[in-house]
Amino acid sequence: MIVITGTARIPAANRDAFRPVAERQVLLSRAEPGNVSYGWYEDRMEPGRFFFYEEWKDRAAVDFHFAQDYCLEFMTEARRLAEAAPEISIREVVVKEG
Repeated sequence: MIVITGTARIPAANRDAFRPVAERQVLLSRAEPGNVSYGWYEDRMEPGRFFFYEEWKDRAAVDFHFAQDYCLEFMTEARRLAEAAPEISIREVVVKEG
């Protein structure tokens, strides 16, 4: 399994524009066949700081995901609306369950 996390700091002036862009990304990603889970959260201690948590079946699912037009559009919009480049980490499960 692959776990992707991301953080974006969105200034107050851009939060209303960012929300539908992020929501679209999450909903379309959840519909992909290799998606296990995808959630996004806003930090209550630091409004405007958004956290994304994704789980994918395997690398092929991640490659497919990143090739989707809506995903590329999301990354472009997130960079445009954020105060700095969003941070993304990709991790692979080392010890499998069971």
